[in-house]
Order: sequence, then structure tokens, then C-alpha cells
Amino acid sequence: MLLPMRTDLLRYLHVFAVVAEYGCIRASCDALVKAPSTLTRAIASLEGMLATTLFDRTASGLRLTAHGDLVRQHVRKIRAELVGVHAEALSSPGRIGPVAEVAALFNESRLRLAVLLAAQGHMPSVATAGCVTQPAVSQAIKHLESSLGQAMFARAPVKMMPTEQATEWISCFERVLRELDILRYRLRSAC
Repeated sequence: MLLPMRTDLLRYLHVFAVVAEYGCIRASCDALVKAPSTLTRAIASLEGMLATTLFDRTASGLRLTAHGDLVRQHVRKIRAELVGVHAEALSSPGRIGPVAEVAALFNESRLRLAVLLAAQGHMPSVATAGCVTQPAVSQAIKHLESSLGQAMFARAPVKMMPTEQATEWISCFERVLRELDILRYRLRSAC
């Protein structure tokens, strides 16, 4: 089954969550360590991807629209899942390196590739299903493992198997991806 990679909505939703929390671009810049123009472009790109306005721009800052509030509800569920994975990585006895900030997990393509690899166990098959190259799959998994401070897959000549800890995380990643799909569907239906 082919699952072409989409624009990485999850990275933009991380920016959205912070901007929604602070209610203005300027304060969000400090939290994300990004320039105002970068955040403004990210929000505009997200609104373009979702084909809806998420914020009303006012003199006193940004106010969520009805669609913005809907997105925030989904982002809260997604964030809770990824914060849980992050916390488990920090306390994992299998940790062999530092754990990146939770923001590093807000990458839809990496999560999708990890889920596919857990299901198929074979990088060339995952590359074909994900419409990417095998080195891209390998790089995505290495980056995810580096972000979590530990190996997620036991490498073998024939099949890659998720570690016990990674099996739990893959379930979280599946819930995150399902939530993204539900969000896309709900916004399409609302328009």
C-alpha cells in the first residue's frame, strides 16, 4: 500500500500550538527562538495547507477562529502523546544518549516512516511505500533515534524489529498520525 508523504503538517502544528498559547507572535518568538517573520510565514503556510483561517488578527494580538479552536483541540491530543514519549525517553533505562526537546518529535514524515518500518521491518519496502529513497528512510529513523537518545529498532540482516520500548512509542505515533488524519478530515468537512 503506497502512502505518499505529505507536507509535514505536524511541524507547523507545533508552531501553531505555541502561538495559540501566547496569543501573539512576539511572545511566541522567544519561546520558539525564531524570528517573527518565520512564525508569521509558518502560520500563513499552515492556514494555506488547511485552507482555513486559524487566527483573527487584532490590534491586541491573535484570537483563535472556530477552525483554530478545532485545530487546537487536536494539537492538544497530539502534544500529550508526544510529551509522553519524550518523558519515557528521558527515564528509559535503554537510553544511551541525550534526549532532544519534544519539538524534535513533531515531524510527521519521520513518525510515518517509523510506523511503516515497525509494520514491515524492511527498509526497501518502507521506502517504496513512503515514496522516498532508502537512505531517506535510514536518515529519518536515525534522526528519530537520536532525538529519543536510543535505538528504536534491532537491526538484523533480514528484518528490523522495534525494541520493546519502541513498540509502545510506535503505538503513540499511530495515535498521533490518526489524530492528524482526523483533523484533516474534519477541516475538509467543515469547509
